[in-house]
Amino acid sequence: MSKPLTKRQITVLSIMAGKAYKRIQSQGCPLPSLTDWRHDEIWAATGVTESLTKATQEHYVPIYNRLASYLGEAPLKNRTWTEMDKAIHNLRDAMQRYETALDYLAAIVRDQLHLSCTGRTVYNTLRDHAAVEHVQYLMYTIINRGRSDARKMASETGQETYEPHADPRTMPPGKLADHVGAVPLERHRSALEANWDMTARKYNQGRCSHE
Repeated sequence: MSKPLTKRQITVLSIMAGKAYKRIQSQGCPLPSLTDWRHDEIWAATGVTESLTKATQEHYVPIYNRLASYLGEAPLKNRTWTEMDKAIHNLRDAMQRYETALDYLAAIVRDQLHLSCTGRTVYNTLRDHAAVEHVQYLMYTIINRGRSDARKMASETGQETYEPHADPRTMPPGKLADHVGAVPLERHRSALEANWDMTARKYNQGRCSHE
C-alpha cells in the first residue's frame, strides 16, 4: 500500500493550489470557494480522492503537475515505480546476469504466453499485455536456466564457477576474479612468476652478449 503524502508535500500542494486559484480568479473566471475548487482539482488529478490528507505518494506528481499547468511551471517527471516496473527491472537484471539472449526470452513468451514479439519488442510486449506474475515467472525461469548452465559447465571442466553479477563493476572476491564462468583468465600473475621471468630475461640477455 502506498504511503500517504508527507506534511511538506501537503504544504507545497496547498500553496500551489492557492496561487493557481488566485491566478485563475484574476482573469475574471467564476470559481467556487478555494476549498471546493481545490477538492475538485485533486479529484480530477487522482480520480479516487478529493483530500490531500487521503492522497498517497503515487498521487503527488499528478496533483503537482495539474496545479503547475495553471501556474505555467514545468511539470515533474513521475519516478514512481509500479509493480510491473519492478518486475521488468528484475527480469532485465536476470537476463544480464546470466547473459541470456533476448531472442530466447521472446521464444518463451511466444510459447508460454502466446504473445507475438521479437527480441527487440519483448519487454514492451510484456509491459503492455502480460501480468506481473507472468514477468516474475519468466525471471525465475531465466535464473534457473542460468544456474543449470553454470552447474553443467562446472561438472564438465571440474572448476568452480561463480554466479555472474549484473553490475560489471562488481567482481567476486579472491581468485574467482580470474575466472569468467569456469574459464580461467591469465590476467594476474604472482610476484614470484614475475621475478622468475625477469631473471630469465636478464640471463638470456647476458648470455647473448657473451656470445
